[in-house]
Amino acid sequence: MKKVIIFFSGLFFLFSCGSSDEENIPQEEIDKVIAISNYSPIILERGGLKLIEFNDFPPFNDVETKIATQNQTFKMGSNKIEFKNKFFNLGEKTVEEKIHRARLNEGGQYLGVLSLNKPLKKVIQGHFETEVEKGNNLFFCYLSRSYDLSVKNKNASFLFKINADPSGCFSETELSDTVIALLQPRGIYSPNKDEDILFDFFLKNISLSDGDYISLKIDEVEFKLTKWVPFWIQGLKSGNHKIAIEFKTKENKSIKGIMPNQLSTIISVKEVNLFSE
Repeated sequence: MKKVIIFFSGLFFLFSCGSSDEENIPQEEIDKVIAISNYSPIILERGGLKLIEFNDFPPFNDVETKIATQNQTFKMGSNKIEFKNKFFNLGEKTVEEKIHRARLNEGGQYLGVLSLNKPLKKVIQGHFETEVEKGNNLFFCYLSRSYDLSVKNKNASFLFKINADPSGCFSETELSDTVIALLQPRGIYSPNKDEDILFDFFLKNISLSDGDYISLKIDEVEFKLTKWVPFWIQGLKSGNHKIAIEFKTKENKSIKGIMPNQLSTIISVKEVNLFSE
């Protein structure tokens, strides 16, 4: 019987879907929730900005997504890419989305699709349309909650490419190349809508070892992050801001991965309207 665990500010509630109140909750699940509720988040402050760790919960440890390669053929021009998920419903609202002040995706949970020199695509069906051009066409796909927070287990993303030329196309799936990608924030934020700004990034086929860190630069302010976790950004004033990340090893080597164009973005924070209704 599948159980759903939700916690709020140190208190936790246990719900069992389709079971009676008399059914016992495994002690292991209770211990996990207690550990999370007692955890003190990382807080970093510098240059008038504050980063507050966002506890990535629930973790969706059992969800999976992968490209459906059977019976798929590709060509130069317009193509439909099919994929399949397990234990993750696209288009649904993540159960705890209203707990946070994050900006919500109107379409619900989605598959995020990143490719070279193209904007983020949010997919809520079992396929997406794309233009395949001559050469290597790379696609990094990941599952996301309805408030733009990515799912970070090892099976919640996939990386593939389509090699195309006029004589034909062939695809390569489950690539082992490194992906380092800035996922959030993106676009325009409005304080009038009570939208907190979420920082989230993805590491595929690479991890942070002792001495490694992610250099996060918000305009000219740098933070060094040693854990793969999301953060809330506080203190951004109205206007445009550049957000950029860089993977640095303990030898001070920079690793950009296979999608270097997905390491930075410009966001806009609107001025607060004190007279808005």
